[in-house]
Amino acid sequence: MTVTIIETDGVRSHQSFNKARYLSSDTMAAESRAIWSNSWLMAGLICDVQNPGDFFVFEVGSEQILISRDQQDQLHGFYNVCQHRGNLLVGAEHGHATHFRCPYHAWTYDLDGTLKGVPLVDKFAEDPRCADRNLKPVALDVWNGFVFVHLGEQPEPLLTFLGPVASILEPYDFGGMTLVEDQTVHLDCNWKAVVDNFSELYHVDYLHPQHKRMVDCHNDLVRLFEGGHTGVEVPGGTVNQKFGVPEIPTDIQSQQLKSLDLDPNDFNGRVLDVRGAIQAQKRQIGPERGMPYERFTMDQLSDVWQYNLFPNTVLSFTPEHCWILRPRPHATDPNQCEFDKISLVRFPQASASDGHKAVLGPASRDGAFDQPSERPVRDVFGYQAVILGEKTMTDTIDQDVELLGQVQQGMQSKGFNTVFLNEDEVRIQHFHAELDRKLLASS
Repeated sequence: MTVTIIETDGVRSHQSFNKARYLSSDTMAAESRAIWSNSWLMAGLICDVQNPGDFFVFEVGSEQILISRDQQDQLHGFYNVCQHRGNLLVGAEHGHATHFRCPYHAWTYDLDGTLKGVPLVDKFAEDPRCADRNLKPVALDVWNGFVFVHLGEQPEPLLTFLGPVASILEPYDFGGMTLVEDQTVHLDCNWKAVVDNFSELYHVDYLHPQHKRMVDCHNDLVRLFEGGHTGVEVPGGTVNQKFGVPEIPTDIQSQQLKSLDLDPNDFNGRVLDVRGAIQAQKRQIGPERGMPYERFTMDQLSDVWQYNLFPNTVLSFTPEHCWILRPRPHATDPNQCEFDKISLVRFPQASASDGHKAVLGPASRDGAFDQPSERPVRDVFGYQAVILGEKTMTDTIDQDVELLGQVQQGMQSKGFNTVFLNEDEVRIQHFHAELDRKLLASS
């Protein structure tokens, strides 16, 4: 593992800390003030509010935020609560509307949050429309196809918060990808246990044996950024040489090669040449496939990157796909969270695709997705459905989901008191150091 530190004061030593941060209601309350009300949060996709009247609701802890695009094509973010008696205003997760009408007493708000209709208005001592009863706004901004919100007052600009990450990831143009799957699983673990899991490769050899057939996790590049953001860049289209080099391409390599019109048999006895061949072929066929491979470096054409945006957004991606992995805290219980997996795919441009499906990457599941004709329905389920095989979030994520409940249960044991981290878990160290910095600053 190679570690690169970018615009930070160094790797803050945070190799051991008490388990209470995963279990304590007091810590949960402190995080509500210091983290969830004081950070830019990835709320959703710009494609869900593409047209005037489109809206979606983002839930984090006890708060719900309503994102809407008004008739003047402006985006807005509000607390999703009627200003009459506090009823939740919008019950749908996303949709299209001409206005927002409270189901309780029919107070009606424009798409820009302005209160415009009050039944029996003459019965009020003061007209609510003149009494600052518009929806309460939150700060909102957009970056790379994602809508972010900030629940605090006078937040720093989003691009300042993202720092160098914004420009490093700009070529991937996640807003140019298409939503193909939207899943949420209820987990019996703290949200930080999920972030920890996606902040290290230490567990991969033991929990994800399939990875040795598609990526080389022992030659990864780790990046640490100011503000708690981290990244890891893993060579793809190859194998983990720690386990030996096979004579013929693995099944996953073969799928990738075939999706690029390359013959896996040509690489018998030269499996380590597959990565370079994938890079060269993508560069060559980009124009005819309608894929913007010219904007990427050769390494980016084959490799799998994962960047974590503090506090809770994990982006796992290649030029052709992106997984948004996002744990959200439970409203009242530190031992639970909701975990979103939102899958995006870059499809070939219709004018140049000539019937080609999406190019397969190392993390593609069961072949390429077909381009959906409408927005996929959000699928919400419990982790037992994954354990029983009734639902899947891909083999890799399923393996993580099945284990995280055991992590939380084990932390509650009298036989365990402190987390103890090694150098391969430096991204976890970096994340928790920033978490503590924010908690201390707000105390």
